[in-house]
Amino acid sequence: MKLDSLNFIKRLNIFSILFLISFGILLNVSASSVEGLNLFGDNFYFIKRHLTAIIIGVLIFNILKNFNTDFISKFSATSIVAICITLFLVLTYGIVVGGSRRWIDLGIVNFQPSELAKPLIILWVAKQISNDVSNDSDIKKFIRAIFLPLLCAFLVLLEPDYGTFASICFILFSQIFFSKIKIIYPLSAILVSMIPLYTIARSSNYRLNRINTWLSGKCDIGIDLLGDCFQLNQSRIAISSGGLFGLGPGTSRARWGSLPNSYSDFISSIIGEEYGFFGLFLLVFAFLILITTTFFIAVSEKNEMKKLIAVGFGSWIFFQTVINLGGAVGIIPITGIVLPFVSYGSSAMISIFVALGMMYSKDYE
Repeated sequence: MKLDSLNFIKRLNIFSILFLISFGILLNVSASSVEGLNLFGDNFYFIKRHLTAIIIGVLIFNILKNFNTDFISKFSATSIVAICITLFLVLTYGIVVGGSRRWIDLGIVNFQPSELAKPLIILWVAKQISNDVSNDSDIKKFIRAIFLPLLCAFLVLLEPDYGTFASICFILFSQIFFSKIKIIYPLSAILVSMIPLYTIARSSNYRLNRINTWLSGKCDIGIDLLGDCFQLNQSRIAISSGGLFGLGPGTSRARWGSLPNSYSDFISSIIGEEYGFFGLFLLVFAFLILITTTFFIAVSEKNEMKKLIAVGFGSWIFFQTVINLGGAVGIIPITGIVLPFVSYGSSAMISIFVALGMMYSKDYE
């Protein structure tokens, strides 16, 4: 790909991110205001934290993009071990919110290590399977690349957080599929893991109930709308009430308590309500540009490590976007995964900027 074309794609990539961040700020001002007032007596409680996370994320991005990729990769082993230890500590000392032990209380903020695990795993895998100096066989590289990330994923699963567990697995195997490792190894691993993954998905009564609710289709025919189908039904009501162009910015009715987690898991429902079909179309189009340009950047990279980092970042955005938007309308089961760059979530926002900074880091000198 010519340099001018690549620069244009990178500008388009950054522009789509800026659009999503700006759209997310407008949405969070509206969607989180009622919850902030009810819980903390401050309409702007959540948006102030959201903006702080964006500022920190942008600073980290600008720092990382000025470092050499080779220099950043030197910290891959230390960082993956550190996040494994941190995830273990979460299970012991973490605080419980909503039935899951996912956060560490740092005083002024609750930190979610499972989100930071994603960019660190991306860096670790890219480093391990792009090491051309090593004479190790593909199977050795494959095992070395997946062992610690799968350990992290298992620790996340114990929290429990099946959505993040699935995200990590998807990112991990997407990177390996795009690498030079023989495809038979990741394919074999996926085939072998299908039964254990199915068993894990059904091992929790909460997850099993969500899966059975989705498979039964009862939400589509108006059954149990105040029980198992409550969230999905309220999400659909919010989206459908927006019509073509929406009710207008800041006019959401769902944010007044009828739709739980409206500023995080169901932010797309607020988009549909306030900005209508047109707003959702712009959102999906922006994500399409972001994902497409990210993979174009990956394909154009001559540096194998940077290519795999870009693949990991693109896979992360793709998976969470599909799962979040699909869950909001009932195409797939609701998982509680946030919408990248848009939903409220400080740890998620900062972590995704870490991955973006690594993707835009300098080439080897």
